[in-house]
Amino acid sequence: METTVAAAAALAPVPAHVPGSLVRDFDMFAVPRNGADAITSMAQLHRDYPDIFWTPRNGGHWIATRAEHIEAMLRDNHRFSSRRVFLPRDDSVPQAIPLEIDAPLHNELRKPIARALFPKVIEGMASNVRELAVELIESFLDRGECEFVSEFATVMPIYIFLDLIDIPRTDRERLLPLAADFIKGGTAKLRASAQQGLFDYVREVVRARRDNPGEDLGSIVVNCTAAGDRIGEDDAIAYMTNTLLAGLDTIASALSYITWFLAENPGHRRQLIDRIDDEAFLRRAIEELFRRFSIGNSARVVVGDVEVGGVSLRDDDFIVLAMSLAGLDERNHACPMHVDFQRENSNRHLQFGAGPHTCPGATLARRETLIFLQEWLRLIPDFGVKPGTEPEQITGVVCSFERLELVWPAA
Repeated sequence: METTVAAAAALAPVPAHVPGSLVRDFDMFAVPRNGADAITSMAQLHRDYPDIFWTPRNGGHWIATRAEHIEAMLRDNHRFSSRRVFLPRDDSVPQAIPLEIDAPLHNELRKPIARALFPKVIEGMASNVRELAVELIESFLDRGECEFVSEFATVMPIYIFLDLIDIPRTDRERLLPLAADFIKGGTAKLRASAQQGLFDYVREVVRARRDNPGEDLGSIVVNCTAAGDRIGEDDAIAYMTNTLLAGLDTIASALSYITWFLAENPGHRRQLIDRIDDEAFLRRAIEELFRRFSIGNSARVVVGDVEVGGVSLRDDDFIVLAMSLAGLDERNHACPMHVDFQRENSNRHLQFGAGPHTCPGATLARRETLIFLQEWLRLIPDFGVKPGTEPEQITGVVCSFERLELVWPAA
């Protein structure tokens, strides 16, 4: 990758313990695309880079690219702390609770939200999720086209989540830009500004739920306990903010990649349509799609001096775990770039992380995706990317679509 003079000025100095052979100029927020989708472009790291390497971009940090190392670090919060998980690292901003809290406190803080999203609870929501999916699709069905990201991907899962935490759906327009800046912004300043904007929004909501708690997920989160005492207001605000962020972005990005792939691959689309009522088959297909299009990356802070894969990491080093690449590791999957709905080990991916910080919303995300596929493919079985348009994608903490224009035969 060529480095401009302006960009070079922002490069971090290489620490003395980092071998020159492991230094690469790689920016997670500006991955060279060469015509490929963003996740495929990330896969160049397996081909052209060491398994673990150091980049001077974004403050300077390590990047781990192989499933074996990534999963081991996700499961080991004693040597790889979650106290900072976002890139670029900024120790001056409040921690995202419980995402940036380590065990044992993390385990206690996580329990309420995990219980609220038990599979039995999710099953009870299924009919409402299906009704919403159909309503949204029918709103543009006769038009023969839509901009999928803004008209569906950032609407269906977000409405479901806002309903869960009892926040008006209309507030989506205010919250989405803040969530995007926090998760995808790429600079510490932009992330800090977005976080403060979310705190300002959440503060009054938190106070109301602490004074008069209800049965909603928001009330559960802001009134949870740690060591027997209810968490303080600042921690409640941070927890509610993190809960909002989780519901506002991740599944929307996953749905966009899945839909783009099906738009471009009618053979795979036909396989799903032919077995649209076979939920066992659909669940396996969804795991394969999650494997091929895992969207998230996270980071950890090294605790003590550690050796991983022959690489020496030092105390307080910052390492990005490229979870989006775990399912594309040819050491685990034959022909990993190919989507095969019959693949035996499709569930070997890290779409939802692993270890103590495995996403508590994974069951909800899987159920939403299954319902989406069933209803979309029943109503719009034949669709493609609108001719003359180029889907807009970004890389970084989350790989995502900014725009995806679709067309189909109008009724």
